[in-house]
Amino acid sequence: MSGKMHPIQPFFVGNTTRYYKKVIPDTPYVHFYTYTADAVSLPSSTVVPSGCAEMLFTFHEGRTEGHLHGLVTKGDILQFRPGARYLGVRFRPGYLPGCLGVSLPELVNARVSLGDLPKCAPLIERMTEARDFLERVELLRGFIGERWHSHSLLQQLMDLVEAQDGTVRVQELEERSLYSARYIRKVFDDNIGLSPKAFARCVRFQRLIGTMNSTDCPSLSDLAADFGYFDQAHFSKDFKELTSVTPREYFGVVDVERYSQKFVYM
Repeated sequence: MSGKMHPIQPFFVGNTTRYYKKVIPDTPYVHFYTYTADAVSLPSSTVVPSGCAEMLFTFHEGRTEGHLHGLVTKGDILQFRPGARYLGVRFRPGYLPGCLGVSLPELVNARVSLGDLPKCAPLIERMTEARDFLERVELLRGFIGERWHSHSLLQQLMDLVEAQDGTVRVQELEERSLYSARYIRKVFDDNIGLSPKAFARCVRFQRLIGTMNSTDCPSLSDLAADFGYFDQAHFSKDFKELTSVTPREYFGVVDVERYSQKFVYM
């Protein structure tokens, strides 16, 4: 596990004043996070492709709901509740806790109520009773345990994709890993339900969105060129499919000037 990729959901951050993170180094977690949706937030937000699965809990008006979100291949609309508290755990690409009893391919472009998973139903009540974010983090870590579904070759291949910011081709993966293109595609399909090309698209997009959220973001035309798009039209079309907004609209939705200031590390 390289640990180089730290996928983000920028619209989650954009819908709050403070986004609290708890990072557990050298684990299959990306991080735990919590935030309160602003009272003036839009009633929906977009989940963007990240290559990750995650568990997300909603605390609102004395009720707790929990969902397992799988990998998405394009922007997916998530209904928000202004004023509600959200808490989630994001897993590194290719990883999923064994205790959940499902696989990543089953979750592509899908979300499952944790209440429908036999081992998870009691967890929701315990999450409701926990006093604060850090107590809930420890509760989740204890529940998840040490058993993980992953695949060693998949992780090696993902590292190669991430090292080149998602611009690597299957032929190069074949040359670098010494496995056939057919077998590489099978490893990706069997273990995460995405092709190498689809996963590489997630990686490229995450690198792109991270650059856009920085204060020294280049022009949109330079961004398109830097990330391998044929032209501005191709860039805009791909970006809208992945986020539901155009690149210019994105800057109106996510306040990139204040983006990094919203993070609080626990």
